[in-house]
Amino acid sequence: MDTKSYLERIRIKTNRRTNYAFLAQLQLNHLMAVPFENLDIRQGIKIILDERRFYEKIVHRHRGGFCYELNGLFCWLLAELGFSVSMASGRVYIAPDDRFSPEFDHMVLLVQMDKTFLVDVGFGDCFRKPLALPDGLEEDVSGMYRIVPPLPDQDAYLLQRRNEDKWQPVYSFTLYPRQLIDFSEMCVFNQTSPNSHFTQQTICSAATEKGRVTLSEDSLTITEDDNLQKKPVDSREMFQQLLADIFEISLDVQPKP
Repeated sequence: MDTKSYLERIRIKTNRRTNYAFLAQLQLNHLMAVPFENLDIRQGIKIILDERRFYEKIVHRHRGGFCYELNGLFCWLLAELGFSVSMASGRVYIAPDDRFSPEFDHMVLLVQMDKTFLVDVGFGDCFRKPLALPDGLEEDVSGMYRIVPPLPDQDAYLLQRRNEDKWQPVYSFTLYPRQLIDFSEMCVFNQTSPNSHFTQQTICSAATEKGRVTLSEDSLTITEDDNLQKKPVDSREMFQQLLADIFEISLDVQPKP
């Protein structure tokens, strides 16, 4: 990996010490520079779990991706920079059904320093600072988040987000180290199944300094602090123009065979 090019992609000019401050900057910059998007899935372009393909797509072609691509490549970067990092399996909370999705539905990263930290650049709208285990609490412009440690007879930690006066589950995760190949089955499911939300609607979304910008096929949503603006997207041409203007993405650029 050319770490210099990757750091430039996320707008960081120099490599620094492997401490919490640098880790936090890497996560925040990644969330703002590299969008969470499913454009390849919606175009029927197969996503293969391969770090070098992730690198070519995200760094060379200035694209984003979904959790396996974003966290998979970020894991490689952190390891190259000298961090002790591992992949772990997450299960997303599905509120309407009051249940969690299958194992390996989401990938998270665990970074070991003086404590173990949960790191995630592949969930879309989520926490922006690494969260310390076993019961870290952080607040940023996207909300307030905390980790709930497992009960004595369980092994899954729970990420929660404060919603008005209640804590709502976001996803659960375990500490077992995983390999990229472990996520293969769910990666195929999420990009092919009609029951996957990634196959149902196009999304391209990134954090901003004061909020978030999200583009779908029919709307552009911009949040800043507590203000939300939603504008209609009236045509495919308008969608592609906004994609280029806001995210610097052109769908005319296709992956290498």
